[in-house]
Amino acid sequence: MNFTNPTFLKAVKLAAIIFLFSSFAISYLSIPLWDSDFWWHISNGRYIVASGSLPEKDPFSFTSALEENKNQFPEWENFILKQYWLSQIIFYFIYDYSGIAGIIILRSLLLIILLIIVFWRLQRWSVSVPIAFLFTFAVFIASLKATGERPVLFTILFTALIFSLLEEYREKKKKQQILLLIPLMLLWCNLHGGFIIGIAVIIAFMFGEGINFYLKKSAYSRKEILLFYSASILAIGASFINPTGWDSFFISMNIPFKYKIIHENIQEYFSPFAFFKSKIYPLPYEYVLMALIFPLILFLRSKKIDLSHLIVLFIFLIPSFSARRFMIYYVIISAMILGKEFDILINSFLKRRLSAVGYQKIMAALTFLALLSSVVFFAGKTYSHEGFQFEVADNYSVPVGAVNFIEKNNLTGNMFNDYGYGGYISWRLYPHKKTFIDTRALNISVRMEYGWIVNALEIAEINKSASGMSNDLIWKRLFNHYDINYVVLSVINPISQIHPLIFELTESSDWVPVYSDQLSVIFVKNILCNNDIIKNSRIPTEKVYSTIIYQGASRALNNKTNPRSLISLGDVFYRMQRLEDALKAYKYALSRMPDDQSIQKKITQLESEINTRKSATKKD
Repeated sequence: MNFTNPTFLKAVKLAAIIFLFSSFAISYLSIPLWDSDFWWHISNGRYIVASGSLPEKDPFSFTSALEENKNQFPEWENFILKQYWLSQIIFYFIYDYSGIAGIIILRSLLLIILLIIVFWRLQRWSVSVPIAFLFTFAVFIASLKATGERPVLFTILFTALIFSLLEEYREKKKKQQILLLIPLMLLWCNLHGGFIIGIAVIIAFMFGEGINFYLKKSAYSRKEILLFYSASILAIGASFINPTGWDSFFISMNIPFKYKIIHENIQEYFSPFAFFKSKIYPLPYEYVLMALIFPLILFLRSKKIDLSHLIVLFIFLIPSFSARRFMIYYVIISAMILGKEFDILINSFLKRRLSAVGYQKIMAALTFLALLSSVVFFAGKTYSHEGFQFEVADNYSVPVGAVNFIEKNNLTGNMFNDYGYGGYISWRLYPHKKTFIDTRALNISVRMEYGWIVNALEIAEINKSASGMSNDLIWKRLFNHYDINYVVLSVINPISQIHPLIFELTESSDWVPVYSDQLSVIFVKNILCNNDIIKNSRIPTEKVYSTIIYQGASRALNNKTNPRSLISLGDVFYRMQRLEDALKAYKYALSRMPDDQSIQKKITQLESEINTRKSATKKD
């Protein structure tokens, strides 16, 4: 058999593509519904459908309705309340009609289409299948970190779509292709605020093509470039036909300045390298690889790389250094552009050193290798696959059990809830119960108060001038101020730390734990109106601490670099007076972060206490 036969190789390529994309589909469909933001998105979608209008004020939080919490950034609140309206309605209708399965399928479909566009664009540039596989796989790995069920999925998809559309017009010069840009941008701007990314891509192409035309290097005729500019300007104009108009543009431009305070505690706006340095998350290798390939390509292809491509790469690379949320967009764009340039370099290198026959044999071998790797990848996915469960991540981020308890026992009064739980509580319990806060964090004052409360800060820690008040806990004052009757919290936060408030509530006679599961804990105020729930549901302190131990141990096993889960275990063991266990946990944490002074201080203090206890025992 002639393994270099074009017909045979075409069949091998097709088989490899089928196995690869089937593996991608299995991976996406196997991930449970986990994103905390999803729930307030469909809550807002339900509100819009039921009321027939977009919300003017936050309907889900009781704190936002108070005059004292008048929003310092009303334009930001308006943006968050209205900008996602179309995607929220889509999510709501799909969830209402087909439940969890429908949302997981939608999420998977959007991401699969993204990978198809990336692979298709590389193939349109005649990039060899093995290299197209590698760069598409990089996008797949990056997308696994972006599988949240949120409107941002549309921005991830449209980023690749708009770029490919601009490239397609440049190659084919078909009028309908460039005119399609206008309705796509109109659609995008009503799905998600990230349509600003599309504007950035269009402007990059306008700038690059304008310079090329001026230097007489453009692939466009005068008529074609006039159409290109006309369609591009109309597309940019159409993108501001949305409920917040130009506000979205100004908000995006002012994020590093005016709105910095809003984003300073949001993980997505932290540098990926800061997370790696602090041992919270491992290094995103696919992103780092793409970032390193860029200067290499720039050095080797500086005079031949397309100017528009160069501008787009810089537009996405620079912000990705400072904020994790931009990594996926850089990987998508760079996978297409750098994949093309890398293929040119590899082919040029091989053709200079091999005969025509030798080159064909090498490419055939690489194609077979692509098929083999796809089959192995598919086999691994199917072997470990236990069927599509289509479920929520109730052991990770969705407080199903806790909300069931609140609903079943009809807990009354104002609640203080975990930041990540607000959206799900709104979905399940609105309008009968309203939240303290959710992940929109619409009101900066309420968000600051939330941080003071969960960290159980003293007034003197917040207000340095508050002399003589060091023992006055701000959470007690705020709980009294907001008349909080029950508290629902995750036992460990997203970076594997315990909320100090849990220790305060557990050891306070004013609050009683009445519910805990592997994810959440609920406390009620120890007052007369709660006597029945306390009598029927009170749980011992040890059960609360056991819940934290379970989560801490699970997180420690799943993330073998982050020391915070082990510190959490040590803190719980210390509270339970299991000093030897606490010391072991702290020492394991120190092995993950040897230079951390706070861990070393805990170990020194604990060793001293253990020695003191042993000395006292000997004397007795």
